[in-house]
Amino acid sequence: MKNLSILCKDFDLTDAIKLYATEKLSVLNKYFPNNGSEVSFNLRLGKVTQSQHSGKIYYAEVSIKSPEKNFGALVESDDIYSALDMLKDDLAHNIAHYKDKEHSKNIRSARKFKEELHTTAE
Repeated sequence: MKNLSILCKDFDLTDAIKLYATEKLSVLNKYFPNNGSEVSFNLRLGKVTQSQHSGKIYYAEVSIKSPEKNFGALVESDDIYSALDMLKDDLAHNIAHYKDKEHSKNIRSARKFKEELHTTAE
């Protein structure tokens, strides 16, 4: 994935995390035209806190800029890998929901156009 930029805050970005993030976000290319070649992904990974707190201390946030619409999500988790998993799932759901809404709008407008054709022809 060539259009991915990763920014880490308060921890080191290892090759394993970078590879894992690239694999997870490259799955989202199937939702965009031209297999995501015109889409840019800005991923921010970080720690919420530096102290000895336990629980959800890592976050993963992404903003996706595509020609038709921009998408974004923020997820907190106790592990950076699980945060990336949840982020991918959340984005896949949001993008698919948007695509379904656009498809439904197109179907409705086509039906309306067809009805207008039938009423004007009579």
